[in-house]
Amino acid sequence: MKRFIYRHIQSFGLIGMMLISMVSCRRGSTTVIRTSDDNNSQTIEYSGRVVFSRDQRSIDNISKDGHVKFERNGKKVEAVSGKTGRVVYEFDGDSPVSNLSTDQKQFVAEAVQTIIRERKKLQARKN
Repeated sequence: MKRFIYRHIQSFGLIGMMLISMVSCRRGSTTVIRTSDDNNSQTIEYSGRVVFSRDQRSIDNISKDGHVKFERNGKKVEAVSGKTGRVVYEFDGDSPVSNLSTDQKQFVAEAVQTIIRERKKLQARKN
């Protein structure tokens, strides 16, 4: 009996850790969050199923119908799922890329962290 309970506790713990380590956006709807003040503006838009990396610095996966758009002070990135299922990025309207430069990785990391933070704020307001 103890073994049965221990296995269930392990399963729930594993599921909990997976949910914590992967932050997913809502599927089937589009969310847009805009903020601005005198000096800064920011727009976040996402739809479909979006899975961020465990370290919350990149995008692991986007569903076929999903996308992520992030713009801060005129600098933009859009991410979608490519034909092979790999995440494809467009920076400031340039050609799509899958392999990112150091600067592009940094901007995506800032975008992901901002999206997670703003999404938590949005959820807190709804509760």
